[in-house]
Amino acid sequence: MSKRDYYEILGLAKDASDDDIKKAYRKLASKYHPDKLDEAEKIAGEVKFKEAKEAYECLSDPEKREAYNTHGHEPPGGFTHANTHFRQGNFNQADFNEIFGSIFGGRHFDFNNGTFTQQPRQQIYRLNISLVDAYVGRTLTLDGNITLNIPPGIRSGTKMYAGGKLIQVEVLPHIKFKRANDDLLVDIEIGAVEAMLGVAATLDHLDGSKLQFSVPGGIQQGQIVKLAGKGMKNPETDKHGDLLIRVTITIPRTLTQEERAALKSVTHRESIII
Repeated sequence: MSKRDYYEILGLAKDASDDDIKKAYRKLASKYHPDKLDEAEKIAGEVKFKEAKEAYECLSDPEKREAYNTHGHEPPGGFTHANTHFRQGNFNQADFNEIFGSIFGGRHFDFNNGTFTQQPRQQIYRLNISLVDAYVGRTLTLDGNITLNIPPGIRSGTKMYAGGKLIQVEVLPHIKFKRANDDLLVDIEIGAVEAMLGVAATLDHLDGSKLQFSVPGGIQQGQIVKLAGKGMKNPETDKHGDLLIRVTITIPRTLTQEERAALKSVTHRESIII
């Protein structure tokens, strides 16, 4: 009985990419694996599962694929120990484990005895740092004299290896600065007159520097003053986000006689009709 074409088994054209081959195999391995089939389906499913595995073993290896594309299932002179392209051990076992691990919850396939094994999960150690530490970067010494270099701009949830340990860094909230990706947001309050006339402001930044900027006259409630490049550093691009200053305008509830007189001198309506 002749073998089915490997491309036909995976449902692919001969010019399929390596990524297409992996995706097709992943789909079939998930569909036909015995662990996912009813008893009545297992016999037929096992055949399809083995077909898909054999097809992937061949087509995922460039040399085997080239030989198959040229000679099909029967290379010149037949199969021998020297020229066979399908003997166990030539395919990428790590690739198989990556595929099966994603399908079957982290279990790895043992090709020596044909069984699945559950790989032990590496313990994750969680480390809380401040937003200040995340902004400037830090070198920390952990238990066991483990040195951990925190890069500027690190994001919450980032996993790092140090001293053989897997460490997940969590960035704690800040009382004044809020983070949105690489941007920082700060809320400030100004009075109505300051909003009308404009006001100079100084902000203590996360690294201890003092940023001076101006709130322009006529600014409206909720508008943003942007300080470009004063946000968090992007660890991948080394570029900085922006610092966004959101303005809240407060109206005083009481005024002195002098303040009322001064405001009355400004052109305004004494009454309105709605």
